[in-house]
Amino acid sequence: MKKHRNVGHSHSAPTSSNVANLVCGVDFSKFSKHVQFLTLSSIVLGLYILYGFVQEKIFHIPGFRSHGWYLTFLQFVYVTFISYIDSRWISRSRRKEVTPYYEFMGLAWLTVGSIGLSTVSLGFLNFPTQVIFKSCKLIPIMIGGIFILGKRYRFHEYLAVFLMCTGLVGFSLADQTVSPEFDSKGIILICMALCVDAIFGNYQEKLMKKYPWYTNADITFYSYSFGTFLILTWLISTGQLLPSISFSREHHQVYPLAMLYSTLGYLGLQCVLGLIKSSGVLICTIVTTMRKVLTLVLSFIFFAKPFCFQYVWSGGLVILGIGINVYTRNKPAIHMSMAAGSRSFKRFLNSHYTPISDSERTIQQV
Repeated sequence: MKKHRNVGHSHSAPTSSNVANLVCGVDFSKFSKHVQFLTLSSIVLGLYILYGFVQEKIFHIPGFRSHGWYLTFLQFVYVTFISYIDSRWISRSRRKEVTPYYEFMGLAWLTVGSIGLSTVSLGFLNFPTQVIFKSCKLIPIMIGGIFILGKRYRFHEYLAVFLMCTGLVGFSLADQTVSPEFDSKGIILICMALCVDAIFGNYQEKLMKKYPWYTNADITFYSYSFGTFLILTWLISTGQLLPSISFSREHHQVYPLAMLYSTLGYLGLQCVLGLIKSSGVLICTIVTTMRKVLTLVLSFIFFAKPFCFQYVWSGGLVILGIGINVYTRNKPAIHMSMAAGSRSFKRFLNSHYTPISDSERTIQQV
């Protein structure tokens, strides 16, 4: 009996070239890797720089610094609405399984803690100080690994954390010296946000692997919708809701800026996930680190604030620590990328510039 080959029904795993890379309904997998990288990285840089600018603009409204939780509430409301539209009509996810509401509720608590505490800390800190602290997620991850999991780390990881801690202390002391807005409560809040953020990333990744039929828009919708009710409960129980509403009515720019701020954040997040899918975590980490550096520089340019040279060397230590951590964790990938780039550059030179032979060089000299 002859064996028939099943030609049209191969069950081999899809390659990276035919896996869809949907970002807000646009399939970037149709383009080359270089086009995906250039497009998505440029969009990520632009969106998050504008995101930071709008956030600082909101906190520069006179009297707004005590309404950080209300801004977080508005952000959660807007993102819930946007992610619902994305999930229902743009991404068009197909959910056939029972929704694990209790697990999404856990993610909502972590989302509120990460975003809310970070936003509220701006009421007590300069914007550049908050950005510097948010860049040092490695510190709580390592501390938790040592004391909770009993992990051992390599020398370069301890060196990276030492540089980050030294830079953070220097930045905080500079802020305390030259900024009248500095309050130690902000340091406590942003450190709490970092600790929550370290747990948040791992828990979100776990849910995405456990329930792969849910799109990014689905997970965002559930976590932000549940988080909206958590923040609303907090605002009502602490008596902050009515004063914040009254303040926003008097300052009409609050709601348009909050809507723009939320939209930029949502679009930026989707583009980051698309960049990870097309170019990998390493490239995305480098791009987001560049974004933070540009955000710091532009913050000092566009918003008047006290400045001292201690900001420069402290921020440099933090960036150096981040660079050491990124390089040592991704050394093989970096070397492969550098080798590929070198080969591409050589091919470019060979295709555009023909080498001169010895006989031709002799003729030219004569």
